[in-house]
Amino acid sequence: MIRTLCSIEVDLASSFAIRYACQLGNLIPMEIQPVYVKGYPSEEPITGIGWVRHTWEKELVREGKEEIREMIAAEMNTCPVLREPRVILGDRDKELTQLLRSEKFDLYIEGAPYPYNPAAIAKRLQLKFYQQLPCPFIWLRTLRPVDKVLILCLEPSGTVALGQVFANLWAGCQVPLQVGVPAGADAALQEAVAGLQAALTQVGCVTILEPGLALPTADLTVAPRLDCGLIAMALPRALKKDNPLLPWLSQIKNPLLLTLF
Repeated sequence: MIRTLCSIEVDLASSFAIRYACQLGNLIPMEIQPVYVKGYPSEEPITGIGWVRHTWEKELVREGKEEIREMIAAEMNTCPVLREPRVILGDRDKELTQLLRSEKFDLYIEGAPYPYNPAAIAKRLQLKFYQQLPCPFIWLRTLRPVDKVLILCLEPSGTVALGQVFANLWAGCQVPLQVGVPAGADAALQEAVAGLQAALTQVGCVTILEPGLALPTADLTVAPRLDCGLIAMALPRALKKDNPLLPWLSQIKNPLLLTLF
């Protein structure tokens, strides 16, 4: 069973995130735990002890549940793998980190950062939360049907990491995995791709090799080959702001699965 943590807020991107998680839940054995981390209102005191503070915090949690109830009502009625949402008070990154440490999750899903530009993407990925994230994560800008997945294999270490991710997440799923390999791939990358395909075939995945895929660059448009329900990539944790992948990533509207290595 794939345990998925889906972070939601009261916005459109979060609506996409929860709906997309439910799509995945129809394809692979999954349990989805929505969580809404609600910050303390700046105008309210956060000090105090006793029943007054306890009552105030209970009221904030109740308000939080009301805020997200309508947004996820349809999914709660139609998605049997969706668990009752949790509402937590506090700092978002801190509370999510604690939750991910205290419970084992295989996948994390949230709305994509806004604005979605190279600088914002780099800044988000450099946050301590993502640097310490123990599982792959999906960013959502739009919804797409999950009819195929493109795994971009750009270098050996990232390819190995992606093989491990999909052997865990996608085992037995018949939605095809297209394995994109850039033109002129060296022997080390070709060996890593062969290992990825072997590992995925062993767990019952359907893989389709796409050799000669154009390398992502700043001026690459979203070509037909990227018309898929999920794009998967591995990025180095020490991603620099001038990395040429960042302008390319900022153009992608497909759901994006990232794993850091």
